[in-house]
Amino acid sequence: MSIIWIICGAGRGVGKTTLALRLCEVLPNSVYVKCGHGKPKPGKHCNFYQKIADLEAFIEAPENSFNHIVIESNAFVKLDKGDIVIFIDGITGETNFRKDRVQLRSAADIKICRDANLPYWNKILSDKIGSGRICDNVCNLLLTQKRYLFGSNPTVRSKVWFECAGIHIFGSGLAMLLENVDILGTLRGAAKASNMSYRYAWNLIRMAESHFGKVLIYRHSGGRSGGSSELSSDGLHILGIFKKLNEQVAAFTDMKFAELYTGGKAGV
Repeated sequence: MSIIWIICGAGRGVGKTTLALRLCEVLPNSVYVKCGHGKPKPGKHCNFYQKIADLEAFIEAPENSFNHIVIESNAFVKLDKGDIVIFIDGITGETNFRKDRVQLRSAADIKICRDANLPYWNKILSDKIGSGRICDNVCNLLLTQKRYLFGSNPTVRSKVWFECAGIHIFGSGLAMLLENVDILGTLRGAAKASNMSYRYAWNLIRMAESHFGKVLIYRHSGGRSGGSSELSSDGLHILGIFKKLNEQVAAFTDMKFAELYTGGKAGV
């Protein structure tokens, strides 16, 4: 029985093909398969499929004796058939993000993003395929991919949050939740994509609303779809302020650190 690896990403140019091919170099008896639109480039993709049904037929073929099948496909992730799904994030301001980025990220077992690290990857892979040389080799590939995307030089990390009477009422967690509500249209789906329980997510929103004195989201219950949620104009406005402040603080700290790190004028 083959182990199915699926590589997906937040957009073009994040290195899906590179990672998939390198995985095949460290996974014994493996094969690379790509499923997507367009046509395969000559000499690059020996197993290229435009239709999901053709890809499934390849996986289930009786003559298939591969230990590992590494599939590069965003669409195949949504069928929930892979054993190990790897999501490669992009860079804000550089990557043209897909509309289904949040959905792909939520479905992934392993995420290559700024806050992911080796212990996190090792724990997941050890549970999936066991610890050992293969696990170590895959973790090294993931780290190489992260360095390719986000660099390996030291960086400054900053954090912005809103307080009221000394109480933390709005931070990165609630901002991510509201962004996911805006994208997915449901609080339950947004909570899952934000790695929160539904109750915890709802309590975050209620606490923030009580301190701001404003409604952040509107909830529409009932119907066949089970209800929906959307950000209010105040919710969109507060989220926009938070994101703008984060960008300004990050840009300022990056600039000052670069001056110090490269030996320029400190300016502080």
